Amino acid sequence: MSQMRITDTFQQVKRPGRTQKQGKSAQIQAAPAQSTSDAADLQRQTEIQLLKHFDLNSDFGPCIGIMRLERWERAEKFGLTPPMDVRDLIVQHPGDEEYIHCLWNDYKQML
Repeated sequence: MSQMRITDTFQQVKRPGRTQKQGKSAQIQAAPAQSTSDAADLQRQTEIQLLKHFDLNSDFGPCIGIMRLERWERAEKFGLTPPMDVRDLIVQHPGDEEYIHCLWNDYKQML
């Protein structure tokens, strides 16, 4: 008695005009677009991390109750030499709350 295989019961259906090479080239072309979005996400995470370090650094005064740019300007006014990178990031993203507000902004609203 011969063994029955699944391909004996169900017909193999191939899509017309499609080969394996075409499928692989489509995947390769999609990869660079994904890597650019990953690079943008990584860049954003790095920038947010820098801003969080600024928030956690007590050398520039308290950060609760004021926005990052106000804190940076106050530190500059008192000669504390805050990092220019922080100011540049805040100014480059004027509408993004993650860049504008300090790390403790959400906690202040809960009180």
